[in-house]
Amino acid sequence: MTRTVTRTAADLGTLDLQIVVAHSAVRAARSAAVRCPSGENARRVAEAEAEVDALLDRRLALR
Repeated sequence: MTRTVTRTAADLGTLDLQIVVAHSAVRAARSAAVRCPSGENARRVAEAEAEVDALLDRRLALR
């Protein structure tokens, strides 16, 4: 049981770090879209937001 708890805690820590990095990518993409609105920047924002959503879904599933 301890091994499972430790693994889950490590998984959560790694996933939390991925969420932080992905959220930073969203902020950067949104900033670029504000400075220079374009279809390409809008696509990057949508992709970055989708990545955060997917990671948050995984995080919720591990709870």
